[in-house]
Amino acid sequence: MHNTSIQPRKYFQLIFLLILAGIVSEGNLFAQGEIRKRDSLLIEKENKPVIVDTSYHDPQKAVIYSAILPGLGQIYNKKIWKAPIIYVGFGTLAYFIDRNQRYYIDLKSKLLDPDYELKYFDGDFTDDQLTLGKDTFKRWRDLSIIGTVGFYVLQILDATVDAYLFNWDVDENISFK
Repeated sequence: MHNTSIQPRKYFQLIFLLILAGIVSEGNLFAQGEIRKRDSLLIEKENKPVIVDTSYHDPQKAVIYSAILPGLGQIYNKKIWKAPIIYVGFGTLAYFIDRNQRYYIDLKSKLLDPDYELKYFDGDFTDDQLTLGKDTFKRWRDLSIIGTVGFYVLQILDATVDAYLFNWDVDENISFK
């Protein structure tokens, strides 16, 4: 009898590929209405002529850039200050995945071989304590992986929203004139 279940790593790789394929292939999602491309427009604000940039900023490019390399969509949107935050977030999540995996393997090895010497823990533990610790670190590792996938999707959504609001006029004058 063999195990037909999908391994967790393969499962997350499959989800990642499906999300990436959905993002790349869904070009019609962003093509709603006619796109007018102009470089600039001369308007009058407070009785002074002002040149406003009206060039089109493509949200689909931001999505693809963020999907290919996290943080690249934020750089495309000229929000460069967000890229280091994204890399610190991924680095932190990678640290917790690695740490919990090492602790899990250490406790699992001790359960399988009573002569194994623990690398990360001091003291004598019962088999119940080792099993509880092993299960706890496995759960934390899995939650860290899920958090990483969620953070990946969140940074793509952030780049998309920033791209849609790129040309949004944030003016001091909020009247309807």
